[in-house]
Amino acid sequence: MLRKQMVIAGNVGADHAIFEQGASAGNVGNDKLLEQKAANPVALLLSSAMMPRHLQFPSFADRLETAVKWVISESHYRTKDLGGTSTTQEVVDAVIGALD
Repeated sequence: MLRKQMVIAGNVGADHAIFEQGASAGNVGNDKLLEQKAANPVALLLSSAMMPRHLQFPSFADRLETAVKWVISESHYRTKDLGGTSTTQEVVDAVIGALD
């Protein structure tokens, strides 16, 4: 089974919260990822699931997390860093399809 670390983060204060993906030092400022449309969207999608969970909508968060996990473990849609050939948009579209 493929093992790759995806870094997500949340900062929660008394009045505000922000959730974001972590950045790999090798990807910061890497214009080739943009040109090739090869950026891995998984961490961004998983960090997006943290917001509805924080807002007490766990079923929405669970649904997104399940779709993302299914796409990277069961489908053939993976970006290059996960051993695939899919573009960023193809992975996102696969996740959206898994939500339906």
